[in-house]
Amino acid sequence: MKRLSTLLMSLALAGCQKAEAPRAPPREGKLGAQRCSGQPGPKNPVLPVLQRPFDGHYPVLNLFDHDLPLVSDLKPFVEGDKELTYCGIEALGLAEGFPGYAFAMPEGTPIFAAADGEVVRAGPAPTFNCVLTHRMVDDQLEVDVEHSTLGSIGFRTHYAHLAKLTVKVGDRVVAGQRVGVAGRSGCATTSALYFEVRRLTGTKSGRSAVVDPYGWDGPSPDPWAQDERGAPSVYLWKPNEAPQLKAK
Repeated sequence: MKRLSTLLMSLALAGCQKAEAPRAPPREGKLGAQRCSGQPGPKNPVLPVLQRPFDGHYPVLNLFDHDLPLVSDLKPFVEGDKELTYCGIEALGLAEGFPGYAFAMPEGTPIFAAADGEVVRAGPAPTFNCVLTHRMVDDQLEVDVEHSTLGSIGFRTHYAHLAKLTVKVGDRVVAGQRVGVAGRSGCATTSALYFEVRRLTGTKSGRSAVVDPYGWDGPSPDPWAQDERGAPSVYLWKPNEAPQLKAK
């Protein structure tokens, strides 16, 4: 009887124990995303609709940050900043809050539409304060292409820091058509392409929201998908089209 009482007490105590806390994401040095495969994992939904917006592969400078803050909360870089990559690794030493990917490449590198669509914006961005260079910027050349029915979801792709545009508002473009060439216009410290994807439907707010074209494959739920400003990210690259995430 004593042994039975002891067993029952042990089971009761075990039932009162708190569930194990979620594990913190692994922390890596600068561009720890290199440990991410660049391919979708088993938990990452796939919708293969985008092709690479440039030929070849170039070093990545910044990553989509799944942790907060994001979008309008972009801050100047300070030591200790990190970005939460799509595979759940915290990449240390990168400015927090980037809602897209920046790739370093030579000025004049051709930039292509990632999918068929319509050019809805082409020209300089409205004047803004560049937190990276600490100055007001009025010369950042950008192109937005809307893919209104892509994947039955609808997306908009954004191409920035261009040195020259080769399209205008209202143009219909096809995947692989040149929209401009890379440069260092606006809020850029080196020649680069900044590439961003917005989801048009299925967002938390009902308005368009930035998403990660590499999706989300972390060990815990995606913080950005749960944020009131956010939306679920899906792996959008066609086979062998995802740009590699390699350090400079």
